Amino acid sequence: MILQAKVAIKYCFITSLFILNLEATPDSNYEKYGTAFFTSIAGDSASFKTKNTTHPIHLHDSIIIDSESLLTTGDCDYVFFKLSNNTTFGLFENTQFRIQSFKQNPFENADVGFDREPSNSYFRSFLTEGTIFVESNILSPISVFEINLPECKLELYSVKCVISYQFNILHIALYEGNISLKKNDSITHINAPTYYSNDNYSLKSSINTYATKSPEMPTQWDSFKEHISIENNRVLFFPDASSSQSAAKAKLVISEDFYHQKFTRPRSFKKLKYKD
Repeated sequence: MILQAKVAIKYCFITSLFILNLEATPDSNYEKYGTAFFTSIAGDSASFKTKNTTHPIHLHDSIIIDSESLLTTGDCDYVFFKLSNNTTFGLFENTQFRIQSFKQNPFENADVGFDREPSNSYFRSFLTEGTIFVESNILSPISVFEINLPECKLELYSVKCVISYQFNILHIALYEGNISLKKNDSITHINAPTYYSNDNYSLKSSINTYATKSPEMPTQWDSFKEHISIENNRVLFFPDASSSQSAAKAKLVISEDFYHQKFTRPRSFKKLKYKD
């Protein structure tokens, strides 16, 4: 009996150490850093800030996320970028979005594709204020992909959605996929297609399921729904064997007849017309 008790105590002690270690360094199991590739930009005040530097974002910039990074947009700015876990983000104007950690394991050429992440990854971010569009593909069950807000945490699963947080009011337009919203000890499961709103000031929340389009959604959100898919399919990530830091390098995807087609003016977000 004494021997069994000692074994049980030892097992509990080892288990608690294991759990504490996971909580202390949740991204420590990932060997390299992830990469962000900027596919479309409008405006001139969008910036990328780390602890040591601040610089403007340029079209086709490829940045290794090796430390906590803050992306900001100003009036009339839009920024789209794709991460090396095959997730695409769009930042609308007046948005502050912080990437707290982005780690990823190495992968092989056979894992390259559009429909799923090429290797297990850890992505943790924080939306301070503003509006973001997200399209995420199939992620491994052991990967981490979460967006934190001042009042809750979102875990996303194969989604296409808009997330807006302004003046303590959260709005989510979920076109595809599933989201788990965690707040304190409660979990709210949101399934597409759904328009979710939560006003912490008035303590009101609602989940409205719709067949085609919710009348509560801002019209401009729907205008960007197809753009996010275009941006997602413009870039592929391949293994970066030459780097000791990053897991992947980005390559633009160009159709075979790209240089033979008639020239057309490049798409500009400033030309979009919205109807309220």
